[in-house]
Amino acid sequence: MADAPHRIKVRVLVILASFLAFLAIFTGWVDRQVLDTDEWVDTSGRLLEDEEISDAVAIYSVDQLYANVAVAGSLKKRLPDDLQPVSGPVSAGIREFATRAAQQALQSTRVQGLWKDANRVAHTQLIAILNGDNEAVATESGRVVLDLRPIVLQLADRIGLRKQAQTALAKGEETGRLKQGFGQLEVADAEQLQTARTITRIVEGLAWLFSIGTLALFALAAYLAKGWRWVVVLGYGLGLVAAGLAAIALRGAAKGLVVDELAQTEAARVPAEHAWEISTSLLHSIATSVIVFGVLFAIASFLASPANGAVSIRQALAPTFRERPGVAWSAFAAVALIAVIIWPPDGTREAVLTLILIALAATGVGALSRRSRHEFPRAKRGDWLLGMRQRAQRAGAEAGRRIGSAIRELADDDRHPDDAKLDRLERLGQLKDKGVLTAAEFKAEKKRILEDVAVEKEVSTGPAKG
Repeated sequence: MADAPHRIKVRVLVILASFLAFLAIFTGWVDRQVLDTDEWVDTSGRLLEDEEISDAVAIYSVDQLYANVAVAGSLKKRLPDDLQPVSGPVSAGIREFATRAAQQALQSTRVQGLWKDANRVAHTQLIAILNGDNEAVATESGRVVLDLRPIVLQLADRIGLRKQAQTALAKGEETGRLKQGFGQLEVADAEQLQTARTITRIVEGLAWLFSIGTLALFALAAYLAKGWRWVVVLGYGLGLVAAGLAAIALRGAAKGLVVDELAQTEAARVPAEHAWEISTSLLHSIATSVIVFGVLFAIASFLASPANGAVSIRQALAPTFRERPGVAWSAFAAVALIAVIIWPPDGTREAVLTLILIALAATGVGALSRRSRHEFPRAKRGDWLLGMRQRAQRAGAEAGRRIGSAIRELADDDRHPDDAKLDRLERLGQLKDKGVLTAAEFKAEKKRILEDVAVEKEVSTGPAKG
């Protein structure tokens, strides 16, 4: 076992490592969700695929179309003289029809592709500016916009107003009088970019610090805990599980606050709730991965523990580790490769974390191999079954001895009163030393025991002769 000072240090290190894992979940989520273009485009695509959200975008698109195209005027010119007075009501009817058409259009593959393209361009532009790309800043004047004009024009084409929309767009660009940035959503302006750059650097730095820091603290704790490292591995595994569950719980608790802030009207509440669920789905995925890793750490700690099942497993593995180590390491390499193929790392930080975790796993396999060969240097295949039965028999015998000892302690009737008195006084003194009994209570109990023993002796020997 480790020295007492090291035990305290190890406990503190494991607690800090678990807390850093909790923080790493959130900084990793922000880093990937906000700064990874592919992740951003994937999330924005799933947002538009949600009907509640796409309906809200459809209403925006129709509003933009009617704000920049004189629909009523165009109808008035086309209608006969006797029907021109109804151009206004007809325009309103077309607007309702356009909204339904937009809702259907936004669920089409073409429009969703335009939406993803617009988000990819805007996000690439934003990341270029945040990384100090002077060309991007000069070209866009430091502004980042989400250009939805192709979607609006696609909608106009569906309801027969594409020509009018294109004319309005061309005139607006020529005269500089395009109404409120027709079909464009501003993501960031020049005044916000410096703050955004600073926040970006902080988020990226913290994501690296927390992710690498949690594993470094765990490694240090395991190094100090010589002789009881399996306990440290178990503690860290449980800490990872707790960190993942806490992140999921916090996500659920924050949902109400964020939705209340985003949804200014009751109609906007459902789209806001759906947007929150989709935009934080990556956070839930990262937290779930951390929980899975915590469970794997707990399993690794069990394999190194003194439990009968773990000893049997080590006995079963000992012949392979001793006689065919290449097979064992090949199996480990295959499992690691399959895991990387199924869950490929996203970005440099995830790749580094993957390599560190694989290295930790390899260290654990090496330690398991050494311990198995040391405990069972002559073990053969099949010995573990006999060993498991023997350990179960020893455990049963030990349990039987403990039960028998407890029964003998309770059977004080067959013992001499003086022996019982000494045992009871000894236990009474131990309770006083531990602070369970006060001096007065000890004195009163001692007196009672002596009186009881005197009565028992009198009963067993008969009344004294006068």
